[in-house]
Amino acid sequence: PDDRQQHAYRQSLAQPGNYVQRFRIVRPDGRIRLVQSQWKVVASEAGVPSRVVGLLVDDTEVHELARAYNETSEQLALAVDLGNIAIWRQDLATRRFFYNAKASEMLGLAPSSNGVLDETIRSLIHPDDRALVVGANRSAVTSSQPVDVEARYARADGGWQYVLSRRVARRNEDGEPFEMLGVALDVTKQVEKTRRAAELARRLDIAASAAELGIWSRDIESQAGEWNAQMFHFFDRDLALGVPSREGWLLLMHPDDRSRMGLAREQLMGARGGAVEHEYRVIRPSGELRWITQRARVELIDGRHMLLGVSMDVTDRVRTEAALRSVNERIGLAARATGLGSWEWNPVTDESAWDESMFTLRGLTPRADVPSADERLAMLHPDDRAQAVDVLRDAVLSRRAAAQEFRVVWPDGSVHWLASRATPVAELDGRILRYIGVNWDVTARVNAEAARQESLIAQRKSEAKSEFLARMSHELRTPLNAVLGFAQLLQIDHDRGAPAQRAHIDHVRSAGEHLLSLINDVLDLSSLESGQLRFELTPVRVADVVAEVLPMVQPLARQHGITVHADAISGSVRVDRTRLRQILINLLSNAIKYNRPEGEVRVSTRRDGDALLLCVSDTGRGLSAAQIDQLFEPFNRLGMASENIEGTGIGLAIVKALVDRMQGSVRVTSAVGQGSAFEVRLLVDGHDAPVVDTTAARRGSILYIEDNPVNVLLVEELIASRDDLAIVSVGTGAEGVSQARALLPDLVLVDMQLPDFDGFEVLRRLRAQPDTAALTCIALSANAMPEDIALALKAGFSDYWTKPINLRAFLASLAAVFPPRAG
Repeated sequence: PDDRQQHAYRQSLAQPGNYVQRFRIVRPDGRIRLVQSQWKVVASEAGVPSRVVGLLVDDTEVHELARAYNETSEQLALAVDLGNIAIWRQDLATRRFFYNAKASEMLGLAPSSNGVLDETIRSLIHPDDRALVVGANRSAVTSSQPVDVEARYARADGGWQYVLSRRVARRNEDGEPFEMLGVALDVTKQVEKTRRAAELARRLDIAASAAELGIWSRDIESQAGEWNAQMFHFFDRDLALGVPSREGWLLLMHPDDRSRMGLAREQLMGARGGAVEHEYRVIRPSGELRWITQRARVELIDGRHMLLGVSMDVTDRVRTEAALRSVNERIGLAARATGLGSWEWNPVTDESAWDESMFTLRGLTPRADVPSADERLAMLHPDDRAQAVDVLRDAVLSRRAAAQEFRVVWPDGSVHWLASRATPVAELDGRILRYIGVNWDVTARVNAEAARQESLIAQRKSEAKSEFLARMSHELRTPLNAVLGFAQLLQIDHDRGAPAQRAHIDHVRSAGEHLLSLINDVLDLSSLESGQLRFELTPVRVADVVAEVLPMVQPLARQHGITVHADAISGSVRVDRTRLRQILINLLSNAIKYNRPEGEVRVSTRRDGDALLLCVSDTGRGLSAAQIDQLFEPFNRLGMASENIEGTGIGLAIVKALVDRMQGSVRVTSAVGQGSAFEVRLLVDGHDAPVVDTTAARRGSILYIEDNPVNVLLVEELIASRDDLAIVSVGTGAEGVSQARALLPDLVLVDMQLPDFDGFEVLRRLRAQPDTAALTCIALSANAMPEDIALALKAGFSDYWTKPINLRAFLASLAAVFPPRAG
């Protein structure tokens, strides 16, 4: 009985619309049920209420649940409140939702005792998640079990919140569902945290894959393990096989490593939280052997001891180290065999390290400690101490390599010459960390025959003399031209003068021409030594040059009573025509001047494989073995300076330098009293050469343009492993261009950063010259960015090899350019 409810019902009948009311009913058995009545007052066509349509829903159990909830302890209420749990109910008949305050706050809806339609709730769901929620509802309706779903719901600030909800359908006595009960929890923070963790894991997996890093873990107690994909790749193991057991893992290793790695776990447990590193070999199913290094530690996670580690395939590093050890062993063997001593020195602390040979080179017994700075200085010859100190000091100040030769005095008083080479080793910030260097004994060379084996001081004097003569030659040419010019004018003016006066003028002119010839020779020699003399290599018929030269030497031959013969001359060579003529004039002039009275000189040619031999022989006084050894030294007249024969001792030095620059050679055969023969070997021109297959015997030539001595040493050592290749290294772009024109190598390796200009300028200059335009040029640089490589290839480089040099890749690339000879 409730008069207010009856009154409210009667009032609703007077106004069409929807109404909801809750009240209790008493059953015949006396039980009281709480029901919810929902009805609609329907109007007639005239707008007057005509009928009522409604339904009753038994809410007794929900009410009892609510009352039971209200009667629970304050702790449970506090837990729900603190847990931000939303509670909701959906009437399946009316499709209306009823919810608690937390649900109202979560969804941004105003509290309502009449609930809201499911369309309102559904509009708050993210469009991509609506089908998921609808599907969860259908599953709950058809199941007696709770159904969970996570979906995004709109927030009041325009963002999205992640809501985890659990729902279960309530059924009537006939088993028909009539309402849905549920709880919901805002899990946005947890989802975002999980997403960040997933993103971090994804990035870690990408980084591990990019770095080829294997990541693994193993439960020490259960032996269960996890591997990332890279670990399976290391072992070439099918993912379907899963992670092997610890025993299975050991069986994948090389037999010699199993016992050692079997103790790895005990070592890790004894490390007390520290990491332990191991290296072992694995044998792939194909039989391939790979080296793996791993770093692992023991961690206590959720009460369980776990082995956590990372692994890397270091096969390339191990092979490289083995190759370097082999190289070092060969270098060490060569150093010991040749008496090469090595040392290190810290310029800041003056700390040094010597090997045994450093002591032996100074006549000392090897000992553990290195001599002090004062002791080392005392070992030097007194005259060389200041220079040796200055050279090393200047090298440190300029941060450059140092090279010098000096004398040391042994304890027995004997003096020995040592050569020294040193190079700085810098830290990453550019500070010099230390100098490393080598010493070797050059006493035999320095003390050999003075003309052939000059000491370092004599060599510097010779270089100073050459520089002085070159400068003086340039300064003398202008006044000398005036002397010769006026001498010729005087000859014209005094053609009819007294014979004695004409003779005096003739002497002036003859002396001037001789002096001019001497100056020209000095300039040529200076230019050759400095690499400044230009060469234009073209195909030249030798017969044509011989025909030009013979008339030029005939006056000299008549003066000395010498007959000059020319055999049948044939063949073409690739040379500078002017320089070949200069070579032939010098050889013929010497053969004439140093001949016997009424002697003969003969010019001939003959073919020798891919070369042409141009021979000038005479019937003169001949040369001894000692004279032949000194023959090509500049200003050395072999003891004939006192004889009345014009000459400076420069001509043959120029001949040899010119022939060398044109990739040829000079050989001399002679016997005292029987004459001499000078044989010049020159490469034939391709159009004149017979077709011969020399591929198998061809020796490849390489020019390396690089200013870093360490890089040069490494590349030269790699090239040395190929006995069919030869290498020449220069330190500047200008030298490289000059050497390329002189040598015409099969391959030019170009560093892109050079002290004078870059690798692009080297390529441009080579391509601009006809004789070097077709040379194969490959960039070798530490600039390994894709745009650098693309730019170099676009500029015209045949390939681009990067640093740090990978020995195996370098040799493979080299083999592609120069296939190794069979056998």
